Amino acid sequence: MFIKLVIPFLLGVAAYVIPPFFTGTKEHGGVNPKDDERSQFIKQKAIAGSWTFMLLLFVFITTLDFFKIGKGPFGNFQFGFEHQTLFYLIILIASYFVYYFIYSKRLSSNEK
Repeated sequence: MFIKLVIPFLLGVAAYVIPPFFTGTKEHGGVNPKDDERSQFIKQKAIAGSWTFMLLLFVFITTLDFFKIGKGPFGNFQFGFEHQTLFYLIILIASYFVYYFIYSKRLSSNEK
């Protein structure tokens, strides 16, 4: 009973506190004092890119399912994940860091 009350509360607090650190917004004290406008812009572009990637992934998967294509030789192989939401969460976090790396390299202030 106690866990059923504490876990949703902790998840709610995490959902309120964590996103500003990844998006670089100033609400809820989420901006690192060392962050300048360029790093905030990179964080915002990375979060937008990762969510756009997930949207395109969902459209791609839905299209393949709609036309019943893509089963291929593996059939019902689930990639070893019992919970597909964990798989999508891992893809989302990984794509955030990939886009963060790409945008930080692209928008770096080191001009050679």
